[in-house]
Amino acid sequence: MSRGIGRATVLALLAVGLMSLNARAPLVSLGPVLGSIQHDTGLSAAVAGLLTAIPVLCFGLVTPAAAWFIGKIGLNHANLYFFGGLVLGVVIRSFGGPVGAIVGTVVLGVAMTIVNVVTPLLVGRDFPHRAALMTGLTTAAVNVGTTIASAATAPLAGVIGWQWSLVSWLALTALAGAVWFSVFPPSKDGPRWSDNDFPGPLARAAARRRAELRAAQGQPGTQTGPLPTVPAPKLSPANRRMTRLFTVAFALHNLGYYGITLWLPTFLVQTRGMTASEAGLAASLFQLFAIFGPLLVPALARAGWGAQRLFALVAACWITLPVGILLAADLWPLWALVGGVAQGGTFTVMFTVVIQRARSLDENRRMTAFIQSVGYGFASVGPILMGFLRDAAGGWTAPFLFILAAVVVMAGCGIAAIRSR
Repeated sequence: MSRGIGRATVLALLAVGLMSLNARAPLVSLGPVLGSIQHDTGLSAAVAGLLTAIPVLCFGLVTPAAAWFIGKIGLNHANLYFFGGLVLGVVIRSFGGPVGAIVGTVVLGVAMTIVNVVTPLLVGRDFPHRAALMTGLTTAAVNVGTTIASAATAPLAGVIGWQWSLVSWLALTALAGAVWFSVFPPSKDGPRWSDNDFPGPLARAAARRRAELRAAQGQPGTQTGPLPTVPAPKLSPANRRMTRLFTVAFALHNLGYYGITLWLPTFLVQTRGMTASEAGLAASLFQLFAIFGPLLVPALARAGWGAQRLFALVAACWITLPVGILLAADLWPLWALVGGVAQGGTFTVMFTVVIQRARSLDENRRMTAFIQSVGYGFASVGPILMGFLRDAAGGWTAPFLFILAAVVVMAGCGIAAIRSR
C-alpha cells in the first residue's frame, strides 16, 4: 500500500471515528450533572428523565423523515445538519432555562437521528466487505465519546459550572466537523479522493455501490448522490420477519441502555454514598467497557462464531447487569463492566446482520430506518419509567426488575430474528 493510499485510509477512518465520538456524548453527559440540573431548574425526577427520553423519542419519530432527507441530499451533505444541530442544541439546552432545556434537547435529538441513519449507510456504501469490523469500530468510537462525557462532565462542572461543562464538548464537535468535511465534502457521494486512489477488490465494491446509486437515480457524475427513488422491490419474507423481530430487540436494548445511562450515577450516589463526581466517574465504566464489545464481536466472528452465538453471548451479559445489581450491589463495578460489553456488542451484532442481509443499499436504508424508528420510539419510555418507578416504589428494586424483564425479552427476539433466514 502506498503512502498516499495510507493517508487516505487513515483520514477516512479518522473522520468516521470523530463523527461517531459525537453521536451520543451530549446526551450521556446529562447523567453526571442531573442533580445539579434538577436543583437549578426545579425539575422532578420524571421530567428530568424526559431530557434523556426526548432524543430517543426523536430517534423514533424523526427517523423516517431523516432517511428520506438523507436520500435526497446524500450522506456527506447530511452530516452538515448533524454537526450544526449539535452546536445549536447544546447551547440552547445549557443556557435557555427550563424551557430551553426541552427545546435544545429536541434539536439535539433531531441532529443525532441524522447520524443514526448515516452511519450504517456509510458502512454499506464505502466499506461493504468490512461490515462487522466497521460497525464495531463506529460503535466503539461512540462509546469512547460517552465514556469521556460520563467521566469528565461532573469534575468540569465543579470548576466551571454544569452549563459550561456541557458546552465544552463542542470543541471536539468543531474538530470532528472540520475533519469530516475535509474528507467527505458535501458536493460528493464518497470521499474527496478518486476511487482510483483505492485499487483493490474492496475499493471496487464500494465504487460499485456508489455507481448503483447514481444509475438508479439517473444522475451522471459524482453529485450529492441521493438514494434511489425508483420503486424498490419488497423485502423478502425472511428480511421482513428479521426486521420486525430486530425492531423489538432494538427497542428493548435501548430502553435498558438509556435507563441505565441516566440513572446509574444517581443510584450510586443514593446507595453507595458517592459524590456526584465520584458517581459520574464510576458510571463511566458502563460506557468504557462498551468500547470492547464492538471490537470483540468482529474478532469472535473471524474466529468462526456465528451471529446467533454472538447475540446469545451479548444478551447473557446484558441480563447479568440488572441481576447482579439486584443480588449483589456491592459488586457494581463488575456488573457495569459486563453490562458495558453487552450494550456495545448488541448494536454491532444487530446492524452487522442487517447490512449483510440487505440486497441493496436502499434495502439497508429501509430496514435500518424501520428498526430505528419504531425501536427508538418505544425505548424513549425507559428513562421516564425508571424515574417514575424510583419515585413510586421509593427504592431501586422495581426499576432494575423492569430493566431485567426488558433484556430477557430482547434476548429471545434477537435470536429469533437471526434465525429468520
